[in-house]
Amino acid sequence: MKTSMKRTLLTLIAVVLVATVIWASSLIKCEVLTKIYSDEFENAYKQNPMLGEMEYFKVLKCDGKTAEVYYVSKGMTNGDVLSFEYHNGTWIETSWNTIWSDSGSASEVIYPYWWHFIYGGL
Repeated sequence: MKTSMKRTLLTLIAVVLVATVIWASSLIKCEVLTKIYSDEFENAYKQNPMLGEMEYFKVLKCDGKTAEVYYVSKGMTNGDVLSFEYHNGTWIETSWNTIWSDSGSASEVIYPYWWHFIYGGL
């Protein structure tokens, strides 16, 4: 019986470690993309007149032709994902999705920044 418990514990630890490595890899990927494309997306949200000033942003995906960027507003009152397409040397917003908000009904979770939905509930 002790061997069975030990095997179960080791399996659980392995699963947690693998999940942590996958999540950390996703965070690192976003940090690298943000560093590479920071100049291009720092003010790209201003194309959308419905959005106010932003506290910070993270590039979730970018292949040079399309991109998804996660913006968190000043005061951390909402988080938005904007999609962009690259046309004639400029990133053009193609869609906008409010992921979480402290005023309203948006309460989705954004990976890999899953803990951000808590801001909207505070």
